[in-house]
Amino acid sequence: MKPSFLLVFLMTIVAAFADDAIKIVSPDNTTTLVVDKSGKRDLIALRSGKIRHRLFYEDLDTLFRAKLATAFNASLNKVGKVVLPTFKSARWISPEEVEIKGESTVIINEDSGDDFGFTAVVSKTGKIKDLSITPKDER
Repeated sequence: MKPSFLLVFLMTIVAAFADDAIKIVSPDNTTTLVVDKSGKRDLIALRSGKIRHRLFYEDLDTLFRAKLATAFNASLNKVGKVVLPTFKSARWISPEEVEIKGESTVIINEDSGDDFGFTAVVSKTGKIKDLSITPKDER
């Protein structure tokens, strides 16, 4: 009986540490911002019931390219690959919108990479409503 109790206890401890996700629930408790920091890169997603919107992943270059060109005073064709972002903080600014802050790197003019911070306002549906970018040197 004691070995089985020990096994259950150890599995409970392991399960508690296995979930490295940060969860920030909306004020109306219908949507949750989930940030998984357990891997090489942070996975940021909005969950509403069974619907899941992964943010800053598939269309990363499209979303950031024009804003990066303006922020770094570079031509649009010189803005290269954007690295998946690192999560810094988030807060719900209304029941419909969450403000997410993060950091990332972009290749401009084929250099070794330029670091920048960003603030994005995202709707519950996963659509980015506003995006501001600040080069790391200007913070």
